[in-house]
Amino acid sequence: MEIFIKKLTSVDMERQLELPNDTRREALPPFNGSRDIVIPITFGHDGVEVDVHCSCRAGRLALTKGWVEIARNLRLDGGDFVALRRKDNGRYKMTVRRGSA
Repeated sequence: MEIFIKKLTSVDMERQLELPNDTRREALPPFNGSRDIVIPITFGHDGVEVDVHCSCRAGRLALTKGWVEIARNLRLDGGDFVALRRKDNGRYKMTVRRGSA
């Protein structure tokens, strides 16, 4: 199930990834009254897993701690697209489509 897809900006790579308004929140782990949750996300061909913090501030979702590690590891640039999906086994996987392709 696709949770979101987003075209990246330079700010997304430097600080945090603000999630689009149409993000499928029901596919994320429940916040249960908390402002932050941790989502183990796999990425890349070798299936590296990173614990990424997802925060909810003023109703906006953002990937914070752990996100920059993924962006650097995948050598993301502004204009690239990232998608987060929840697989059938309940795990989360991030995929990339290069903006120049």
